[in-house]
Amino acid sequence: MKTILKNCPKCKNEFNAYSIWGTKKFCSRKCGNSHQKTDEQKFKISQSIKNSPKALEAHKNQREKFQKISKICPVCEKSFLVRSSAVNKIYCNRTCYLSDSKHKYRAQTSGGYRENSGRSKSGYYQGIYCGSTYELCWVIYNVDHKIVFSRFKGALENQYLKYYPDFILGDNKTIIEIKGFEKQESVDKKTKLAESFGYTVKVLRYQDLQYAFEYVKQTYTDRYQTLYDDYKPKYTYSCYNCKNNFTRDKKAKTSIVFCSRTCAGKGHKGRVKT
Repeated sequence: MKTILKNCPKCKNEFNAYSIWGTKKFCSRKCGNSHQKTDEQKFKISQSIKNSPKALEAHKNQREKFQKISKICPVCEKSFLVRSSAVNKIYCNRTCYLSDSKHKYRAQTSGGYRENSGRSKSGYYQGIYCGSTYELCWVIYNVDHKIVFSRFKGALENQYLKYYPDFILGDNKTIIEIKGFEKQESVDKKTKLAESFGYTVKVLRYQDLQYAFEYVKQTYTDRYQTLYDDYKPKYTYSCYNCKNNFTRDKKAKTSIVFCSRTCAGKGHKGRVKT
């Protein structure tokens, strides 16, 4: 192998500078990548960036974005500055925002408790709305065991929080809150709010509802969503073997479907897979 000895300008060590692509300047990539730019190089790079059309346009947009305009708070009637990007801001601070609880200067949002707003499978059981299958099993158990309860009407709120409880027992003092994956910190805040109004809150999670799940499974079915009053299967298919129509909640992954294990065994026998 050809040898060309040189001293690395960075670490000053002697090394073989020969390469099939030419003579190397540094002994390694570490030395090559760590060299410092001169003041002249830095000045050229700076001027190139400053005079770039893209950079000038970006700086202009940034200045316009952070340019401040003056507005008048409708609550305290004081002047305050906001960025042009936040031109829709109405109040000067959160205190003024919270004091406008009757929505005199802002539109009332559609927030709060709404049926069918969650991702769980919801519906009605004997006219009682259930926001999830957790609630459905709890409702079925209580209806069958003659336990008096009802949906909590309205909301509990203070200056910082608005809470919509799930159910209330017949004593009108005990709130039943059925939770899936909501953080405990959030649940504790709502519980504290309800207790300030004189209620007792009983929070039931998955492990606390096992008795209800087991009762519904043994008495009715483990396909809980089929127990809703307005339950209807989503999909209708024709069996590949017997040609009878059948329904399913889930969408089939293939075009060849069967209504039962028996038809599946008969239909697959001798069929050439494609």
